[in-house]
Amino acid sequence: MGIRHILKIDNLAEKEILKTKSVRVKQFDPGLQALVQDMLDTMREQGGVGLAAVQIGVLRRVLVIETPPIEEEQEDGTTVEVEPSKAYVMVNPEITEAGTDRFAMTEGCLSLPGWYGDVPRADWVSFKYQDQWGKLHRIKHADAHGYLVGRIVQHEIDHLDGILFTERIEDLSTLQDRRQKAKPRRVGLLRRRTAET
Repeated sequence: MGIRHILKIDNLAEKEILKTKSVRVKQFDPGLQALVQDMLDTMREQGGVGLAAVQIGVLRRVLVIETPPIEEEQEDGTTVEVEPSKAYVMVNPEITEAGTDRFAMTEGCLSLPGWYGDVPRADWVSFKYQDQWGKLHRIKHADAHGYLVGRIVQHEIDHLDGILFTERIEDLSTLQDRRQKAKPRRVGLLRRRTAET
């Protein structure tokens, strides 16, 4: 178990891997369990909300997601967590239905750190996946209005198909390099809210 290197778009050899379609998982063995743990550790270390196996150089249809906690601001200015973060491990995920309306939000990517752009995606999706032990799960009408599982899963499945978020941006004027404005690493919650996946 450990932190893995995340492939970057600006490295030509790594970008070639990122642009490759991942293959279905057929064996739910100890190697898969170790991969999942490394992915969770790596995603959390980098302050992301999602990570696909291809981003660490493994061309298998595996992704992990951890939605940020939902907080509400109180009248006195303090915030209260109304819904905790939730972790998902998805093997062989597949979108089965998607809303016809689209909703654009700013997205980033751990494979293109510091860059953000507005990405229009289906406003909800239904999908199925297996967990790391092979059990089938289905989620219906997952909301994509926010950094919720419905949006994050669309971004991560794109990775499994070799599609980068920059290819989904329709208005390239929204693509911004925020590396110079980045705050120190200790503000992990703030970075999580910008949806680097």
